[in-house]
Amino acid sequence: MPGLSRRAVLAGAACGLARPASAAPSAGAAPAAGFGPLGRPSWSADSLQAAAAAKGLLYGCEVPFHRFDTSPPYRQAVARECGLLVCGTEMKMEEVLPAPGRTDFARGDAILRFARANGQRMRGHTLVWHAALPPWVGPLLARANAVQAEDFMRRWIETVAGHYRGQIVAWDVVNEIFGNESDPDRGGGLRDSPWLAAIGPGYVDLAFRILRETDPAAAGTWNEDAVEQGAPWMEAKRTKVLRRLSAMRARGVPIKRFGLQSHLTSTVPIDQGQLRRFLAEIGAMGLGIEITEFDIDDRAFPSDVPTRDRMVADFARRYLDVVLAEPATLDIVSWDIYDPDTWLNDHPFRKRPDGLPQRALPLDARFQRKPVWHAMQRAFREAPDHAAARDKLRRA
Repeated sequence: MPGLSRRAVLAGAACGLARPASAAPSAGAAPAAGFGPLGRPSWSADSLQAAAAAKGLLYGCEVPFHRFDTSPPYRQAVARECGLLVCGTEMKMEEVLPAPGRTDFARGDAILRFARANGQRMRGHTLVWHAALPPWVGPLLARANAVQAEDFMRRWIETVAGHYRGQIVAWDVVNEIFGNESDPDRGGGLRDSPWLAAIGPGYVDLAFRILRETDPAAAGTWNEDAVEQGAPWMEAKRTKVLRRLSAMRARGVPIKRFGLQSHLTSTVPIDQGQLRRFLAEIGAMGLGIEITEFDIDDRAFPSDVPTRDRMVADFARRYLDVVLAEPATLDIVSWDIYDPDTWLNDHPFRKRPDGLPQRALPLDARFQRKPVWHAMQRAFREAPDHAAARDKLRRA
């Protein structure tokens, strides 16, 4: 199909993505205004964040706006336990650019103001992903040539990262760029996506460079799924990840961190040796490591709640003992903190065969701390102290 003219891209479907005046700040530029100073930390002395902080780590969770906006007990729990927050959808393109010429930051801004008032940091999720695109963007990218698509990506990243400039500690610059077992490989592991089709494989490097120009203080993260457990196809994926990370570093791509989503499933074992080697190789490249979406799919465990909770806690501890022993690990973020909100209950391939709700997260339906919460706290407390190495990586 013929490409759109540059004028059509900028004045038509891409209207509203004019380059912000603050899109390319100097390294010493002041943070964006409007979110207030960082307040006094509100987490409790016995919280997951307090235990993590003693080892130079941050603990946090994803915050769904529907719960955040309507439940004071939820907000209290998040303030009590977390030092780091991330939005689930509120900073994705589908929410920020709902229609041509329109931007909407209201929900992301509300969560960020809450975080700052409670002394919490924020991660940004996510800049470039094959999913969560508003309906009008797919056709736009399909008709655009590579130059036009690159320009659209630039203006999108400048818009959202520019809006939050100086407020975000790390952005998931690219998300799930590698396919899984059943996905076609488009070269070097890259999955089929509108960005790959429109721009080519260089879209990954480009996204990191644009973020660096827009917000030099925000660490750029490649966030990837299904690289944590002992399946042979996951080991093959880890090999591809390491190869691409090494090549990106050699090309001077400004990537600072690699994120393991860590949606762990009880149906696949954890090979601690494989995981340990993988993390060590990433750390040896000078990259930080983030656990970005931690939860445990318990569908292989028994229905009995006490037994299931114990098995979830043991599974989590087996994973965290390896992750926290790696000096390059900086953050542990669970994908929400409150069992009733877990995405696992709604996913067709993740539901338990007995129909019971999953118990995947630290707090139960009454906001009580569960065995997995205690396992996480003990894992933080008993982990090696790599605080100095982690501080150095954060400042790099």
